Amino acid sequence: MRLSANWKLVLQTICLAFLAPGRRLKSSFGPSIGAAAGGGRGRSGAQRAFLLAFGHPTVEESVARKVRAAQISCIARLIPITILANLVNVIVITPVFLHLVPVSYFAIWLAAFVGFMVWTGIKWLRARRYPIEQASPRALEKVVRHATILSLLWACVPIVAFAKGEPGGIWIASCLTTGMICGGGFALSTVPQAAFRWLGVLYLASVVSLLVVGHGQADITMFFLLTSYVFVVGCSATAAAWLFASHFLAEAELEERGELIALLLNEAEDKISDWIWETDSAGAFRNVSDRFLHASGRSRSELQSMRMIDLAHSLDQADADAAVPELERVMSGREAFRDIVIGIEVNGEPRWWCLAARPVHDDRGHFAGYRGVASDVTDTRRATFLITQLAEQDSLTGIGNRSWFLNQTEDLLENGDLTETSYLTLFLIDLDNFKVVNDTSGHPAGDELLKQVAARFQTVGDDRTMLARFGGDEFAAVGCFASKEDAMAYAEELVAIARKPFRFGCRDYSIGATVGFARLDDEALTVDDLMRRADIALYKAKESGRSRALAFEAEMEREVCERRELESDLREAFENGRLSVEFQPIVDASSARVVSSEVLVRWVHPARGEVPPDVFIPIAEQAGLILPLGKWVLTRACAAAAHCPDLESIAVNLSPVQFMDPNLVGQISAVLEETGLAPKRLVLEITESIFVRDIGSASGKLKKLRDLGIGIALDDFGTGYSSLSYLRKYKFDKIKIDKCCVDEIGERSDGLAIISAVIALAHNLGIEVTAEGVERKFQAEALRTLGCDTLQGYYFGKPNPNPLEMTRSVNRAGKRVNGRDDPDESQSDPALSPAS
Repeated sequence: MRLSANWKLVLQTICLAFLAPGRRLKSSFGPSIGAAAGGGRGRSGAQRAFLLAFGHPTVEESVARKVRAAQISCIARLIPITILANLVNVIVITPVFLHLVPVSYFAIWLAAFVGFMVWTGIKWLRARRYPIEQASPRALEKVVRHATILSLLWACVPIVAFAKGEPGGIWIASCLTTGMICGGGFALSTVPQAAFRWLGVLYLASVVSLLVVGHGQADITMFFLLTSYVFVVGCSATAAAWLFASHFLAEAELEERGELIALLLNEAEDKISDWIWETDSAGAFRNVSDRFLHASGRSRSELQSMRMIDLAHSLDQADADAAVPELERVMSGREAFRDIVIGIEVNGEPRWWCLAARPVHDDRGHFAGYRGVASDVTDTRRATFLITQLAEQDSLTGIGNRSWFLNQTEDLLENGDLTETSYLTLFLIDLDNFKVVNDTSGHPAGDELLKQVAARFQTVGDDRTMLARFGGDEFAAVGCFASKEDAMAYAEELVAIARKPFRFGCRDYSIGATVGFARLDDEALTVDDLMRRADIALYKAKESGRSRALAFEAEMEREVCERRELESDLREAFENGRLSVEFQPIVDASSARVVSSEVLVRWVHPARGEVPPDVFIPIAEQAGLILPLGKWVLTRACAAAAHCPDLESIAVNLSPVQFMDPNLVGQISAVLEETGLAPKRLVLEITESIFVRDIGSASGKLKKLRDLGIGIALDDFGTGYSSLSYLRKYKFDKIKIDKCCVDEIGERSDGLAIISAVIALAHNLGIEVTAEGVERKFQAEALRTLGCDTLQGYYFGKPNPNPLEMTRSVNRAGKRVNGRDDPDESQSDPALSPAS
């Protein structure tokens, strides 16, 4: 450090740091950072850095505040280590000093010390939330005051130790003081005023203790050693502080010199439309360049009479008007700015400029205007707008997309007022039969249909709602309606207008729309809540027939919750083996002997009791449980039949979801091989819905199953609308007359005629006939007389978990078919009849 020629200045500065850290030297220093490098106003850069390190105002106040903040931040980073070191020192001296001073005195000192450490830790934690970027001279004074208080607390240690004269205490105090002088001096070196105050207090306390209390040559030796330590640490702290300030000033100078270059080069690598602009102190343009003239579309004389704010006012658009206040604020405050985008009207066309500038001062420091760079960002802005539009707009229909819709709804929810006269209402719309259009006429026709649907829905909205397409054939709308009836009327308009035929090309297309909607009747509801409620209402509307509108009701949500709970319970019951299977006998009509058995899955819920299969099987299909559940039932049935040779066959129901599984045939073969059941003893019962869902591969799967020797039965015959066509198209081994047909025996005169015709038709086709739901003697006798092959129902026995026991029990009671009276009423009660 070349400050030896100014030793008086150095000495004066250090003395002030020791005695009066808050005072300033009575010399004036230039505020220019640039002068710091060349020694403006008689002070060299080294001198300015040295004085700045000690808190003297040798540069602009904005730079000085940053330097102070950096000095304090360096100390703040060491606070946790400092607190830890101080606490360790306290722990070390406590056993010794408890014997040197009264406990009460030591407790007072300890309480003061711990309280000071706690307060320091709290201040540090608070400061971490808000990093220090600028600091005033008062902040440095606080650091000095903090160092003074802590040094005074530690100064008590050598004073007490030397006063008592106990060798152990003196040795501990000497080591502690020496370490604290060195460690504290270096920790506080970035704020030399605080470091010197720390050194001064501990040094004076130690010297006074040595000179007043000490005796002999050893104390004099300790005095000179202590003095040398303090001198070395003080010089080191001074050098460290000077170097810290020098580096900071060098960086500030480079930043200042690079600022103008950065303005000129900012984003100029791939642009050719940038130009420099200047103004005078009044804001009028001066030194107008040719490029500026071309970009503005104005003459030189016209530009020289205008201000940048006047240009910003030339474009009358909302986006352009929004930027004007910010430009006026920074220019009236004479602040540097960048990346302010303003709109300009150029030859009747809107253009957009990005401005960056800094204030210019004359030699006397007076404001002389602005110098900056402008860039034409019109193309970039248009591209950004197009990207934003694509991100928020459905590319096919031109209306909003899901993301835009949710954002708009969120804004309405946050900014709108929930009143008694207007409720925010969200509508979800699903087109009916749209897939048919795509499948029969192709996707271009489907796209054109979606465009026409969106246009119609917009006419219905009539600025009352915001419309969006979520994707596919799903639409959504949101708006405010005074009552539930008004919202329902709007939803029914959507349904009605979607029902009218759509025409394009030479064809008319008829579809429909199903609408579910929910109202914001509670301030606590969120957009997700409204979406969920509207979706529930839409689901219920579809479930009850489609092409209708339905408002959300609280009961719907309870049903959904109950269904979810039932699904969760079903999953748990299946995983924990709480489901069971029972076997219902199928008897030969003439002999009443059991020839087969239908497998029924049973679930007894611990709280709900027995849950019917027609309730939990659809839940299993929707929850994705039907495949593992169906395989489990099939395995149990085949295993039980393999151990019951009295049964000629075992009948297992197949869900449509199971039938659509591409691995169905392989899984059934694996189960038969695993259980050892002959394929000819297995009968799979399917319903007409299988052919509706799986038209393409149904015939092939049935053929593969029959090739294995497995029997195929058409279940619930007589309830569908196309059973006869299925009998002709597919090969079945058995049909099962549904229970509803059997119930009509004795109630309707044409009941027997229909059953007789079905039996005759089946026999002519070589198909065996089974009648389900036989619960009374006259039904069994009538069916036997009509030639029905096998019978099934409660009349012959209830389902039994043990097929062997069930077979023997029913066979022993076979005489029931040959003349016994009807069973008791409880057994024949249709309410007790289990669902298959």
